[in-house]
Amino acid sequence: MATAMERIPAASAMDWSIDLDRGLSSRHYGTRVRALDAAGPRLRQLCACPTAPAPVASAFGVLPGEACVFAETMLLRLATEFRNADGAMRAHIVRALLSAAGGRGALAGARVAERDQLLRRVKAVYDAGSARDRALALRVFGCLAEVSKDSVHVRSLILSSLGASSALEVKAAIFAAGCICRLSEDFSRIILEVFRRLICSRTSEPQVIMAAIKAFSKLDCTLAVIHRVHEVGKQMILGTLGDVLKSEVLYSLSRLVSKSTILFRDQVVQAIHTYHFPVIRTVFGKLLPLIDDVDFSLDYKSDVLRILQKVFCGKPSGIHHLSGSELSKLLLAAESYLHSSSLEMQGTALEILGEIFCILKQAKPDLNMTILKGSSFAYAEGQGVTNNVPLTSEKNGINRALYKIITMIVNYIISLVNQVISSEKKEVTRGSICMPSELDKKCIAPFRLMLKLVTCYPSAATVALGELRGLVKELSRINGSDYSEVAVTSIEPFHTSVALQELSTSNGNAELLATTIEASLIETDIGKGKPDATEFDCKNKKSITHDLTLRTLKFANACHDVLRKTSGARYNPHDSIKGLIECIHQNDSQYWSTYEAFHLIICACIARDTCKLRDGNQELCGSKEEPNFFSTPVWIAQELCALRMTKMLIKKQKYWEAYRSSMYCCRKGLWFTASFVFRKLADAFNPGSFSCWLKSLLLFSAGEIEMKLLLFPSAAIKLVGELQTDNDLSEDLYCAETDTDSIPSASQELHDHRAKITGICGRTRLANDALESNASSDFEFFFQRWFISLRSSFLEILTDILGILSANPSAYEGREDHLNVSGELLQGQILALASFSLRLSDLAKSYDLLAASHMDMDRHSSSSLARLAFMCSLLAFCTAYSVDFSRAYSDVEPCKLPKRFSHASVLQDLHGRVDGSDRQIVSQLQQFMPTSFDAQVCLQSSGRMNCSGDLEKDSYSLCHFAVASLLLARGNAKANGMANRADCLYSLHGGLQLLSIILQKLMELPFVVPKYFFRVRPCLGAELYMFVSNPADTSGMSVEPGFQLSLTLGMQWKRVLERTAIRPVKLYCILAASSTPCFDAAGTRSKQFEPWKTAETVELNCKLLRYIRSDLRKGRDEKDSQSGSEMVTAFAHFEPADSGQGFSACLLDVSSFPEGSYQIKWLACFVDENGSYFSLLPLNGGAVFSVQKS
Repeated sequence: MATAMERIPAASAMDWSIDLDRGLSSRHYGTRVRALDAAGPRLRQLCACPTAPAPVASAFGVLPGEACVFAETMLLRLATEFRNADGAMRAHIVRALLSAAGGRGALAGARVAERDQLLRRVKAVYDAGSARDRALALRVFGCLAEVSKDSVHVRSLILSSLGASSALEVKAAIFAAGCICRLSEDFSRIILEVFRRLICSRTSEPQVIMAAIKAFSKLDCTLAVIHRVHEVGKQMILGTLGDVLKSEVLYSLSRLVSKSTILFRDQVVQAIHTYHFPVIRTVFGKLLPLIDDVDFSLDYKSDVLRILQKVFCGKPSGIHHLSGSELSKLLLAAESYLHSSSLEMQGTALEILGEIFCILKQAKPDLNMTILKGSSFAYAEGQGVTNNVPLTSEKNGINRALYKIITMIVNYIISLVNQVISSEKKEVTRGSICMPSELDKKCIAPFRLMLKLVTCYPSAATVALGELRGLVKELSRINGSDYSEVAVTSIEPFHTSVALQELSTSNGNAELLATTIEASLIETDIGKGKPDATEFDCKNKKSITHDLTLRTLKFANACHDVLRKTSGARYNPHDSIKGLIECIHQNDSQYWSTYEAFHLIICACIARDTCKLRDGNQELCGSKEEPNFFSTPVWIAQELCALRMTKMLIKKQKYWEAYRSSMYCCRKGLWFTASFVFRKLADAFNPGSFSCWLKSLLLFSAGEIEMKLLLFPSAAIKLVGELQTDNDLSEDLYCAETDTDSIPSASQELHDHRAKITGICGRTRLANDALESNASSDFEFFFQRWFISLRSSFLEILTDILGILSANPSAYEGREDHLNVSGELLQGQILALASFSLRLSDLAKSYDLLAASHMDMDRHSSSSLARLAFMCSLLAFCTAYSVDFSRAYSDVEPCKLPKRFSHASVLQDLHGRVDGSDRQIVSQLQQFMPTSFDAQVCLQSSGRMNCSGDLEKDSYSLCHFAVASLLLARGNAKANGMANRADCLYSLHGGLQLLSIILQKLMELPFVVPKYFFRVRPCLGAELYMFVSNPADTSGMSVEPGFQLSLTLGMQWKRVLERTAIRPVKLYCILAASSTPCFDAAGTRSKQFEPWKTAETVELNCKLLRYIRSDLRKGRDEKDSQSGSEMVTAFAHFEPADSGQGFSACLLDVSSFPEGSYQIKWLACFVDENGSYFSLLPLNGGAVFSVQKS
């Protein structure tokens, strides 16, 4: 089993040492240099790797501590070469040591038994060499600080060189002193005083002073030293140093005190008083007057304005310290250059104006008047304001100002285009102007600025989209005049914190799709041919008109996303988006065959339909009718719109655009369109590696649309009819707004469709099986298969619940007090509902674990999985509490309930997922349990649903409805009393009816997949290797009856450090073994996804979470509570390391196991510095051990 584990550095230490010696012995200069280049990273690995336990070392055929021995050999060999080599080779050796040391300067973990031998060889160069040789020797001493830190001779040489006449030697001495000071407190106090004298001395060279200042941050060996350095630094800042040196001292101190919580706040205050306020006073006192100075050139003024823009647009916190009069001066200065002949100054001025207007949003009205005083924006005339701009009497002024600035931004974009056209007249004659990379960056800025204004002022979306229609017409005119040629390529998405993130797949997906589609099936505007992977690269040259038109579409999509997520925004962008769509349709119909156009049209439909649903629900407020979370005509209208667009894309053989559009449909629950596209793509592909993916998508989407049509059968005729018609896109795409009004909006009950749902569940499993044929050891489809498996599990539970609900009406037959219901049937139903609740609760935890196991997931996908977990938790709660208030429930013996089921755990799970600030629902949930919950909020183990999206809002509204309804039913049952058996049964019957209503409404909500579903890549995880702790035991993984199994563990985590910015703080692992013998092969690698093991993984995850909570509370109980359980567990802790490997040990108590073979199950996780919990998927199977007599 050890052969499968990646080689530890100790296993290669001998070969690396031999390679270094052989390379340095070569007469060929290049060979010697290559040997040194390779030695740096290898030394770092050998010195940094943890000491392998004896069983691990034995498995790799090395001795414990062998890595340290050969690391010492390599260091001694380098020291020998440093003594004998020439100056150039000595410099290469220093470079290799610096490479091994990394950013710290000193090589961590360097150990040499014969320290004096190494130091004497380096000191020989210092004693006999020139100033450059002495500088190189000092840097070697610094790199080997862990060896030289206690040497009196080395310290004496460093102090002597700090007073040398050569700046090169002094800087090297400063470097060496800084490295040693990280490890020595007494030497730090001496060097601090030397550094202070160097910095304050008038005879010191500037480069020496700067080096000494930067070395301040290295004097951090103890907290006492840090405090002393901070005091000395503050005295120097308050002294006679120049402004430049003060800022450098301040920066160095800031890096130093970041390691001290006590000093950090003091340093912030010091920075503000020393640096921040004087800079602001300097900006307004010196820079602003230069803008209007006639003696300065335009280039100089442009630099000044750019500095102002960088300071005030890049540092929002600094702007809030400005007074209204200062901001007014800046506004007037920027406004004066809006009509400058320099486009660069125009763009800079617009950036400043946009930032100021965002500040005005948060400012008080009287401050707004002060800032806008004297500006043309204060009383902007209404010329040019179209009827599309909704102006209220209270906000006329600000809306007119927004109209003016957005108009200027659009005109600025047009001016940029005209500038390129004028400068590329030769290209115009050939009809092909491509956008230069510099212009590409300049065009991104105005779109970002408009989006920022829309974020602050939602009503600005109307103005922006209206003005962009003029831009589209202008670009169309350029195209019509043969100014440029349109080429189909992709463009960069917006990169802002609030902008719509581009719907895209990984590069692997793009290349896979591009290389699989036949050349005859692809048609682009620049000709036919097989698409190259570079076609998806944003760095390609792009046509000006094409780039800006697509960027306009992306901006409109971003506007819709911003408005959708802006809390309290009552503005609906449907009419503005529709106007832009019609403008593009009339002027540049070729852009219909793009994903951006498809996305925008669907956004317009969603905006329109959301507005209708919200208005409808507002009309129902105060009435007894239940609000609608879903409307059949709305869904069909969106499907028809999407279907017409994708039919056009397929007809034009724009398969890549169609594939991207179908991905978006899956994210919005438009399964009919998605299944249509996947069917067409599957037919267009030859059998290959990608066909399994399309087959799986087709089966999955077909099952979801069949499920949807069970709820809304009246939609089938309309959708199939649209599929069979051949509409022209020149027709109005919005005819779907009215042609679905005749379709009934009520959904059909699912009680009579259990058999069909079972068939859908089977087809969903087939979607999983389709991916099995392409499974690999890197788990490329692990997320997809797990997600599909959870969906099929939910459908199974749904079928079982419907079995209880469909039997309910027929069972409860009778008149008055005489009901034909047996006690055995009642108990059976109650026990079944408890089992379903437990399965749903486990399903919610499975979604949590799925999200926690993919830490590189985007926030939209995380929220999507959190919503699915929330809905499962809600349904588990409703299933458990729909009958618990009935007296029939009290007749059920507790011992017959499922082992892990409890009402408290179900309630607590839902309570942890709701919005804590929603006092109403929190209060209602607490009424279901008389005792308070045990707060366990020391670890974030489940993601909370983000309620900014429409679907998330509807899900949360359903939760409100369900909790309030169940609470009302409990209250009525308690008020009416249950005097006889009939009252008891009627209350039970009513609870099941309420559960049926809630379940029906839950199923009406669209099922969507997360964006991450379409990212096919090897998953993150860990591999665990187990060794018997006694290296002399050659009998393998075995233990005698009645003894514990002592294990040494080696773990390596895969792709975590490379693909995420998350850094583990604590790593944990749980090992478990069941007393039931197994007959599987030992140590087989889990190349296939195994759905039946997800329940085991969830159970292990729950145990691991409890252990971590105990560990974080310093109440560690490693034995865990195992009474009455057939599974024994053990826990291990690993130290995080950049190498990705770690070692630990544990005892697994299998003393009660009879003779036989058993497999160890395991799961790993880690906690980051923010207290967030992430799981590491097991990428290999657990070891098999045997209990047998020797």
